[in-house]
Amino acid sequence: MAEALPPAFTWTAPTDGAALDVGPGGGQAEVRLTAGSDQFQPFTVSITRDGLPALTEQFSGTSYAKTVTFGPAPVGARSISVKCADPNGLSSTQTRSLVGRDSVPPTVTLDPFSDRQTARSFPHTVTLTGRTNGAASAVTGVAFAFANGPSGSAEDTSSGRDWSAWRVQAPLATTGTYPFMVTVTNSRRSTASASGTITLVAQGPPAFTWATPAVGDMVDLGPAGGQVALRLTSGSDQFYPFTVSIAHDGLPATTDQYTGTEFTKTVPFGPTPVGARSISVTCADPNGLSSTQTRSLMGRDSVPPTAALNPFEGNQTVTSLPHPITLTGTTNGAPSGITEVSYAFDNGPSGVAQDTSPGGDWSAWRLRDALPTTGSYTFRVTATNSRGSTVSASGTINLHL
Repeated sequence: MAEALPPAFTWTAPTDGAALDVGPGGGQAEVRLTAGSDQFQPFTVSITRDGLPALTEQFSGTSYAKTVTFGPAPVGARSISVKCADPNGLSSTQTRSLVGRDSVPPTVTLDPFSDRQTARSFPHTVTLTGRTNGAASAVTGVAFAFANGPSGSAEDTSSGRDWSAWRVQAPLATTGTYPFMVTVTNSRRSTASASGTITLVAQGPPAFTWATPAVGDMVDLGPAGGQVALRLTSGSDQFYPFTVSIAHDGLPATTDQYTGTEFTKTVPFGPTPVGARSISVTCADPNGLSSTQTRSLMGRDSVPPTAALNPFEGNQTVTSLPHPITLTGTTNGAPSGITEVSYAFDNGPSGVAQDTSPGGDWSAWRLRDALPTTGSYTFRVTATNSRGSTVSASGTINLHL
């Protein structure tokens, strides 16, 4: 009689080295076996994994499948062993290694924070807050470490006490640059990190560079005024946000927040005066410290007035005295903001012309007056706009008998 042999079976799944996804509730793997019809059955199948008590079942065919549960930890090397015993008590065993991987790895994010801070005294406490995926990954803790500074455990500030929200309060001893790292760990000992840098400076007034406009720059002014493109820059070592106050021409200051290394703003200027204009910028930091710069600009008329005389008779015969005269003409009116057209005759009358334009903008005008006696009269007609700019047109009228 041939000697009895131990059971022969083929382990088809999982393969050696296969990945095993585990989460907070553990994981599963399907064990599949096959055996030839020439085997002495039923087999007693015992499945052992991670040193836990064996799962035992009967195997009475050519194929066997069972879903086996694994605990959530550890991530990495996991073991599983299958033993098949026949009714004669003969048995054979196979063992495989699996690789546990975290199916819900931890995540960590930092809330926005000031990467440059000004200390009024030391140690200066830095507060950092952030989020994790908490219970979904079974987070067990959040730790922090500052280069050349403190390290330790964060505080769990989540309402469910699952580390989904956390806070770090770290005392920094002196000025300098402090890289830091926040690391979250879950129940499977998986980790994730977020990092940043905080630069700590001593308290001081804000320092900024006024890039535009330059001292003496021209401001083009029209009937509605003009605009200046203001640009400030400052280093990342400042204590932000700045409160930027801009005052010009004695008007109340405008106030804006400046939270970066460049600030731009279009500043409106009134139409008058043409000539010297002033603008002042004050930057104040959250400590209440401030610095101010002032510049002088030059306002110039971007649409100066124009004036033209309509054709007129330069030689006129006098039939009676005083002799009436009428002159008409045009200006560029509303585009220049014309406010008046005046006239003056040498050794004769002067005054203000009449606005004859349909829009009341002095684009057409007329003067009527009388010259007292015969002779030559040189005259000048002057248009004035809202910025005080003027332009003149002149001519001569000869009166004779």
